[in-house]
Amino acid sequence: MPANLPPTYYKLKHQHEAAKTDSERLSLLEEMLRIVPKHKGTEKVVSDLRKRIAVLKKGPLAKGGKGSGKKGYSEHIPKQGAGQLVMLGPPNSGKSLILANWTKAKPEVSPTPYTTTIPVVGMLPYQNIQFQLIDTPSLMSDFIPPNVLTLIRNADLCLGVVSLANDNLLDDLDSVLTVINDHRGDVEDGSLGYIVVANQLDTPGASDRLEILTEFYGDTMPIYPISAETGEGKEAILQGLYKTLNIVRVYPKAPGKSVERDDPIVLPNGATVLDAATGLHKDFAAFKLARIWGTAWHDGQPVSRNDVINDGDVVEFHL
Repeated sequence: MPANLPPTYYKLKHQHEAAKTDSERLSLLEEMLRIVPKHKGTEKVVSDLRKRIAVLKKGPLAKGGKGSGKKGYSEHIPKQGAGQLVMLGPPNSGKSLILANWTKAKPEVSPTPYTTTIPVVGMLPYQNIQFQLIDTPSLMSDFIPPNVLTLIRNADLCLGVVSLANDNLLDDLDSVLTVINDHRGDVEDGSLGYIVVANQLDTPGASDRLEILTEFYGDTMPIYPISAETGEGKEAILQGLYKTLNIVRVYPKAPGKSVERDDPIVLPNGATVLDAATGLHKDFAAFKLARIWGTAWHDGQPVSRNDVINDGDVVEFHL
């Protein structure tokens, strides 16, 4: 049965897409819901509108914010750690459980769809560094919160999370990838800018669904099967994250002192000795001499500012 929506609905929809604040969006959504004819052909439209309204009412507006950009949450989350990773996925893909079990963050974990209404941040440890891991509200058709769009555009890496417990995971992944590709833009180093996280590996039938997922997408994108519940696949995906982010760890060494490896300088692959000096402290950019230890160097070899450093190198700066 066709929806046969009135022209006023499409006018309101256009105004909603151009709205700048959450209070405007909420008001327009409520008016759209009011004028939509209620019959079988509009069931999906009505359901989507109610979900969007619920998300806005449970978000900053419910906490006293007016959606002006000056109250409530900020659309910008400053980057921390070795890389900002943003999880995107449909309801019940297990994003919140990943964050809860793999970081010290305390997101609300529930089988009820759309439990997460604002981004939640945690720090994900890997060896002697940490990644910033961000859970986001589940994706809905035709609506993505502005703060999530900002995260998609600015993240170092997007994680498309789908559930191996769901027979519709191919459709789910297609929807996630469409959102990422539509809003992320080009990645400077030419990489995809995302990986696929196939969660709930511990559920019945997961191996069969993983085989189907791999058959369709395995040749074109990295897929990491995991279980947020049991931790299976965690080490493999952590290694994959480090590799995909294309970063290196460099260890500063004070003259006459032993090297400490607890707090490396994390830099993009291809960074120079000068980049390492600046990463240590801006004052070190004026160093007079630098010596380096590593697999590509003689121990203590003097290097120039423009020499490219490798993962695991130790650099000693003399001011």
